[in-house]
Formats: sequence, structure tokens, C-alpha cells
Amino acid sequence: MNNLNDAESLKSAGVGRLLVSLLWVVLGIGLVSTLFSLLQVIAQPVYQLVALLDGLVSIVSLIVGVISIIVFLIWLYRLHADLKNFFHEYPISPGGAIARFIIPLYSLWGIANTLSTFADRFKGEGGDLTSLSEKVRSLIAPLYGFMIGSNAVGRIAFTQAAKNPEDKFLPVWFLLSCILDVGLTVILLQLAKTMRTAITQKAKRAIS
Repeated sequence: MNNLNDAESLKSAGVGRLLVSLLWVVLGIGLVSTLFSLLQVIAQPVYQLVALLDGLVSIVSLIVGVISIIVFLIWLYRLHADLKNFFHEYPISPGGAIARFIIPLYSLWGIANTLSTFADRFKGEGGDLTSLSEKVRSLIAPLYGFMIGSNAVGRIAFTQAAKNPEDKFLPVWFLLSCILDVGLTVILLQLAKTMRTAITQKAKRAIS
């Protein structure tokens, strides 16, 4: 292995910790938003008392969400730089990993390819690394389910809001959207934690 003396010298170590912390914040905000949406559905008079606060939470959610996406992409790039240091023949470059996640349509294949390649590489490492690789693979299907569901319901909710803001069913769409967003955040958090643990354990094995 080149230029990796210990687990903390991983290029992805620091930004990985930041990403996990941000995802916990996103999850917390998502749960609060879900609570507000639930109030809007089942207790409209109570919701009116906290509607302004809900608006502020939405603004904070947007800002934190954008920051989280940027940090995620930086982590993904650095993670694959670390993978290239461990496995010289690793088939996905740092730039290739970014492309697989952000290019429309290509990402439908690319995200699964990136995660399954990671899982395949660690599957043969044995012990905890094999278990971690299996966990990454098990999260791929739920990730796609929540991504597609969240995107679809979100589009329906905002389209309906634009067409008919007085639609009585609109709060239900937003509640469902919030629930799916929370589920997606949980999956992303599990993926980030699992992949961080795997690369850190690999680094520790390399110096033991």
C-alpha cells in the first residue's frame, strides 16, 4: 500500500466523519419536518401555530441538504482515491465514481455499479470486511426504492401545490414525501457508516 501509514491518514477519513455528522443532522431535520407534516394532516389548527417554524425548518433543510450533497461527493471522490491506493487495479476512478452518481440516466446504472463494485472488492477480504461488504450490497435495493419513491412523490406534491394550493389531499402528499426522505437519509447514513468502517478496517489490516 502506498502513502497510507495508518487509518487516520486515509484521504476520506476526515470528510467521512463530517458526512456522517451532517447526515445525522439531515435525519433530525427530516423527522421534525415529518412531525410538522403529520400535524398539518391530523391537526390543522395546531399546525397553524407552528407553520412559520415549519417554514424556517424547510429553509434550514434545504441549506443543510445542499451542503451534505457537496460533502458526499467530496467523500466519494476521496474514498475512491483511497481504494486506488489499496487496490491498484480497482476499476472505478475517483472521477468515474462522481460521474456514476451525478449524470442523469447514467446514474441509474452507475450508483448500483459503484456500490456493488465496492462490495465485490471487500467480499473476499474475509471476517468483518466480508460482512460489511454484504451489508453494502443489501442496501442497494432499498436505496433505489427510496430514491425513486422520494423523487416521484416529491414531484407529485410540488406539481399539485402549483396547480391547486387548496387541494385538501396536498398535505398527505407532503407527509408521504417527508417519510420517504427520512427513509432515504437512513439508507445513506447506513451506507456511509458501513463503507467508512470497511475502508478503515482495511487500512488497519494493512499496517498490522
